[in-house]
Amino acid sequence: MKIRTLIISHIKDNAPSRPDAGLVIGLHQRGIEVDVMIPADSYYIRQFGELGIRVIPSHPDRKFSFKTILSIRREIRKRKYHIIHLFNTKAIVNGSLAACCLPVKVIAYRGAAGMYWYDPTAWLSHLNPRIDIMVCNSYFVQQHMQRQLLLRPSRAVMIHKGMNPEWFSDVVPISRKELGIPDEALIAGCVANVRRIKGVHYLLEATHHLNPVLPVHILLIGSGMDSPDYMRLIRTSPFKDRIHILGYRKDVYQVIAACDLYIQPSLSESLSRSVMEAMCMGIPCIVSDVGGLVELVDHEKSGLVVQRGNGKAIAEAIERLAGEPGLRKTFAEEGIKRMKLIFSVDNMVTRTKELYEKLVS
Repeated sequence: MKIRTLIISHIKDNAPSRPDAGLVIGLHQRGIEVDVMIPADSYYIRQFGELGIRVIPSHPDRKFSFKTILSIRREIRKRKYHIIHLFNTKAIVNGSLAACCLPVKVIAYRGAAGMYWYDPTAWLSHLNPRIDIMVCNSYFVQQHMQRQLLLRPSRAVMIHKGMNPEWFSDVVPISRKELGIPDEALIAGCVANVRRIKGVHYLLEATHHLNPVLPVHILLIGSGMDSPDYMRLIRTSPFKDRIHILGYRKDVYQVIAACDLYIQPSLSESLSRSVMEAMCMGIPCIVSDVGGLVELVDHEKSGLVVQRGNGKAIAEAIERLAGEPGLRKTFAEEGIKRMKLIFSVDNMVTRTKELYEKLVS
């Protein structure tokens, strides 16, 4: 029996869409009859169409839309899907309601913790009893969601989000001259849309512990990096002239490709896309010992894991890698291998297909 699936995802033309698009294409190539409901202006409409994947050029634009619910429900009844696979909150709320009283299995994707059973709104989305399986992108998220599912923890399963180093093979690093950084400097990058949980405070604190003679420059990429609290730490840092606030950048991959190190100092994190992308580009990573970060980086083999909220530990890790170029090279190579071996798109497709077959059987 050929499994018929409707995937509802906000797949457009940006980098975050690549894993979901890869899953759609991979499942189609493995014999799953996949239809997709994606935004009408998505770059992938043409590509999916050329591959023979049916595209519904529409995506829920609100968390609750009676019109959208009826539209999805009509598709389920017309196409007799075995499974609908929902990838974001708008899709999950509307899709799970559309599936009520219909013989279709419902899968919801969850890429972060931070949801709790005592929040009533959670029961309209991921904790909705109509959802048969919740696919979590890391063991950290899976364990958290199992605690929220109360009487049905087995509904939460884990399938790592897939990445492909080849997606970044044509990225050309930005020149150091353009960044205003000397050729002999060591560059450490950090990408975050700033919130306390991202731990950037501790990276800046680390610069107060670094040996000031080290030729290290720090790049801070993302919105909010110039907040008053951060500027205060920067002004008093021995590295104040070597901390570069770049803000939001459309050329973020080119900037990261120019780095010698990537640092993720988060206080909590699921499966960090920024770390995965850095590893795919062969940039050795320093991460804190939280959530999915410890799943991504194998300490002392493909990078360094430090205690969260510890600026001194971050500084020691930077100093170590600054002084050992051979170790940086080893971590870079092992990071790429780890992405290919454990966090590949192929693994994601294989495990998702197995899940489909188990649900339908």
